[in-house]
Amino acid sequence: MIVTAALQKYADRGVFRGFSANPVRGGRYEYTFRWLAPRALTLSYDPARRVLAFSSLFPRLAGRSAIVKDLRALVGGRSTRRVPAHKRLDARKARARCAVRGGSFALSMTIIGPNDAYAVSQLLNLVNDLFLVLHETYPDYLVDEFGLSAE
Repeated sequence: MIVTAALQKYADRGVFRGFSANPVRGGRYEYTFRWLAPRALTLSYDPARRVLAFSSLFPRLAGRSAIVKDLRALVGGRSTRRVPAHKRLDARKARARCAVRGGSFALSMTIIGPNDAYAVSQLLNLVNDLFLVLHETYPDYLVDEFGLSAE
């Protein structure tokens, strides 16, 4: 499977720690790994719907908070010409969406056509940029929720 292979390449290069890939019911897959924070992240993939999703990327966030507003702006602006071409999400290949569900910020990427590896790469780049926004603007959130150092 292309998605698993693409994620495995990141693990093989040492980008992820503790990478695991597990089939779950309904033909879906769940990937768990440590990256950008001490807490493990869980990414799911539904091959039938062609959707990659972090259902609880950032926990304990209010839907109308300033943090969520900034995160939504980054996700929403990712396909615009204001973003450099190397970071811009090609809407003909994949589409990113975000939402707050049950107090957690969720991020998903719908894969369009045979662009699985592209979508994985773009999703991970987007997550990295979201963490950068939090580091720069809301470091206390990362300390409280992810156990990152305050320094």
